[in-house]
Amino acid sequence: MQEVLGLIFVLLAGFGFGFLGIFGRYAFQSGLTVGELLTFRFIVASVLLWVGLFAFKRDLIKLPPRQILISAGLGVFGYAVFSTFYFKSIEGISVPLAALLLFTFPIFVNVGAHFFLKERMTKNQFISLLLATVGLGILLWGPLVVNSPAAVVYALIAAVTYAVYVLVSGKVQQNVAPFSSSLYVISATALALFLIHQPAITRVTELTSQQMFIISGIAIISTIAPLTLFLAGLQKLSSSKASIVVMIEPVVATVAAFFFLGEQLTPLQIGGALLVLVALVINARK
Repeated sequence: MQEVLGLIFVLLAGFGFGFLGIFGRYAFQSGLTVGELLTFRFIVASVLLWVGLFAFKRDLIKLPPRQILISAGLGVFGYAVFSTFYFKSIEGISVPLAALLLFTFPIFVNVGAHFFLKERMTKNQFISLLLATVGLGILLWGPLVVNSPAAVVYALIAAVTYAVYVLVSGKVQQNVAPFSSSLYVISATALALFLIHQPAITRVTELTSQQMFIISGIAIISTIAPLTLFLAGLQKLSSSKASIVVMIEPVVATVAAFFFLGEQLTPLQIGGALLVLVALVINARK
């Protein structure tokens, strides 16, 4: 039952992350820059968490100093670095190529889990990882434009950084309440992104109601919820298994883009998505 709950939590996390592109597209169309969106996304998420936990679950704010430092480190060196490098990669290579390179992270997770965490990959996990990787390649295949070789490196750094985040979270936060971890991960990420991108403070007063709605949506649906659910799932699944399950994210992103943005969904892409779903079913089996 614990493993089933873990699978459900990670799948729901993948769904939440899958809507990042939808919110991102609306945000850029409304005039927000990448730096503003990233920074305001995590600032709003951290404020909502602090207020919510202080009002309803004050005990979850308390963590041992060591766990606060670990969570803050995961935010700064995990999410802040990962997000920045991923968006920098999009400036020099096509989005499909950036997504394909980013989703090499389950490979890094499985390799790291094998050598550092001594997690043995089962036959089902190997087959599901292979099928999911092929399925994502078909799903995300598009113009593979490289305007800057450095951008390829940025995308791979983002993948490795996210893999390290998954491995470390799965190892050192097994006994931490997911909301407590999210509070400090998101708060540290917000501070790091603010220092990296340095958006003008006055921009806050200039935000339109539409932009505030978008930022609030991405903060709740694609930040607080999936971050918390993913950690909850990591506490019930191995890092290697969870990293494969969360590969549902680009499938959700593609289908969501079809319904909300009117983007094309070809029969080949549908086949790739189905292949990923088959891989997830195999991965769920013992």
